[in-house]
Amino acid sequence: MEHARSWTIQISVLSVIMGGLVALSLKTQDRILKDQLPDVRQGRLARAFVELREDATSLRRQVLDLQKRLREYQLQTGSDSEKSKLLAQDLMLANVLAGTVSVSGSGVAVTLRDSKLAERKPNDISEADWRDLSEEYYIHDRDIRDVVNELRASGAEAISVNDQRVTGLTPIRCVGPVVMVNDVRTAGSPVVVRAIGDPDALLSGMMMTKGVLDAFRDVDPTMVSIDKVKSMTLPAYAGSTTLRYAKVANEVKANEAQRQSENAERLGDKAVQDPQSVIRDGGKK
Repeated sequence: MEHARSWTIQISVLSVIMGGLVALSLKTQDRILKDQLPDVRQGRLARAFVELREDATSLRRQVLDLQKRLREYQLQTGSDSEKSKLLAQDLMLANVLAGTVSVSGSGVAVTLRDSKLAERKPNDISEADWRDLSEEYYIHDRDIRDVVNELRASGAEAISVNDQRVTGLTPIRCVGPVVMVNDVRTAGSPVVVRAIGDPDALLSGMMMTKGVLDAFRDVDPTMVSIDKVKSMTLPAYAGSTTLRYAKVANEVKANEAQRQSENAERLGDKAVQDPQSVIRDGGKK
C-alpha cells in the first residue's frame, strides 16, 4: 500500500512537471512567431519552429503516458480494500470531469465553416470596407465559445474542439487563420466541436429557435451543420495542470462561498418571477 502511494506521488509530481514543460514549449513557439527578428533567416526560423512543435507534441505524449500510469497506480491502490475502491472510483470520476482521461459515448458533432460568400467582393466596394462587411461570413472564436456554452447548457458531459479536449481552463481564441485551443494551433475552418451526452437533448438545445445556430443560418445556412453520433471518443487534455494561485478553501470559507452561491441562485429565481422586485430591492438578497 505504501509502495503504491509512493508511486502515485511520484507520478503526480512528474505529470505536473511535464505539463509545465508543455506550456513553456508552446509559449516559446508563440514567441518565435511574433519576434520576426531581421537577422534570422526565414529557413532557420521555420526549422526552429518545426523542432519546437515536435518537442511540444512529444511532451504532450509523455504527459498522457504519465497520466495513464497514475490512473493505473490509483486503481492498484483501490484494489486493497472496499474503502480504497470507492476512493479510486471517485478519483477516476474526478479525472473524467477534469478532462484528463479519454472518454467514449454518444453525442453530437457540430461543424462550423467560413462562408464562401465572403469570396464574392463587389467591384464597387473597397478591400477595407469589404473586410468590415464580410466579418459575419467568417467563424470567430466567440462563435466557437457560444457553441461550447450551448452544448454545456444542454447537458454535454465532455467536449472537444478540433480534437482538443475542453476543460475548465481551456482558452479558445483565433490567431489569424488558425484557432488556438489549449494553446495548440488547429484549423480555422472547418471547426469541429464534438460533445458527449444525450444526443436528442444536445440536438434540441442547439436547434432552439433564436439559438446560437440560428445566427449562422441567418447569414449562410452552409456555415453550420450538426449530426448525431452513436459513438465517439474524445482525447484527454494533455496541457499543463499546474495551479499557482487557486488553493483549496478551508471549511469556513467554503461554507460561506456556498451560501453566497445559493443566495445568488435565489436572487435569479426572484428575478424570473418578479423582475421589478430586483430593481426595487437594488439587487439585495
